[in-house]
Amino acid sequence: MSRGEGRPPLRLGFVEEAPDELDWPGPRRAARVPARLGPELTLPAGEGLDLLAAAIFDGERGQARLDPLLERFTAEVGALAPDDADFELLWVARTDWALCEAQAPDARFEGDSWGRRALRGEIPGLALDPDQRPRFAAAMASVVGLFEVYPGEPSWIRDRLSGVVLRLLDSVGPWPRRDPDEPAALWEMRLIPDLAGGGVRMARPPLDYPIDLRPTLEDAFVRRFEANSWPALQDLRRARLRYSRAGGRTPISRMLRWR
Repeated sequence: MSRGEGRPPLRLGFVEEAPDELDWPGPRRAARVPARLGPELTLPAGEGLDLLAAAIFDGERGQARLDPLLERFTAEVGALAPDDADFELLWVARTDWALCEAQAPDARFEGDSWGRRALRGEIPGLALDPDQRPRFAAAMASVVGLFEVYPGEPSWIRDRLSGVVLRLLDSVGPWPRRDPDEPAALWEMRLIPDLAGGGVRMARPPLDYPIDLRPTLEDAFVRRFEANSWPALQDLRRARLRYSRAGGRTPISRMLRWR
């Protein structure tokens, strides 16, 4: 049996009311459930990401490929610490970025990442398992962004940076009662196209961002086609990391504007 067979539908999001066994201080209120799926860092649609990253970045040669990209991530986002909230998911997101989005230090053209070089057979001494090639190709077709989530049957998501709207094939919820014209959540997600299903599936459990970041993103939306569009996803990741470390005491919109 493959890893994905026999799984229940993916259930993420919010619960309507705090469970009885939780001892909430003050009046009982709706409980926010973090956007997580058990202890797993990889969903079935994203297993190719792990396999490809292991092939490229393992060993002494692999570490030499990875180290300059980790230094770049630290400069753009910040150094990750084991006591950071969501450390494991942040660590995985950083590796996915190094594999898929980050250009190799000697890039010859835009998008010349280590993952794409591996698929083209351009890494000396690296031979990918041909039986896993469909998974590798799916991994490199993945997209990442910050999405508004509109749950339903089906659920729809809107990328706050590009404006692209996609059908999310994973089941998400349950959610509290809300305005159906407003998003229920703001999630960073890595997605893999499912052409047969007519939508996308999550490759990783999502990272949740404060929903009150939306007005700032709406104001900046007109800049998405500028040469130096702002904010980029790395800017948002840096703001989220600072916001989390500050315990949410400073609005994330202010963290986003700090360089």
